[in-house]
Amino acid sequence: MLLLGVNGSGKTTTAAKLAAQLKAGGHDVLLAAADTFRAAAIEQLEEWGAPDRRRRHPPGRGLDPAAVVFDAVRAATARRAGALIVDTAAACTRRAT
Repeated sequence: MLLLGVNGSGKTTTAAKLAAQLKAGGHDVLLAAADTFRAAAIEQLEEWGAPDRRRRHPPGRGLDPAAVVFDAVRAATARRAGALIVDTAAACTRRAT
């Protein structure tokens, strides 16, 4: 699942809630934090993922988000994860004219 939306719309929280529901249904879930430029995004997924030991694909800060997603897909495939949830960065900005 690829979560898209504007800043502050709840993508990271939704990713965690979806992961919890899938885990409760018996699925093996992998979370990927592709919002590598927002300082708290990675920590927020780690915090949400910690209580029931959901797996998280470790990103690096400032990495290319596309590379993080590519690696996460490969990791999910190799681990035979039942679900991969990708938390993305918002790409919507408004320029002053």
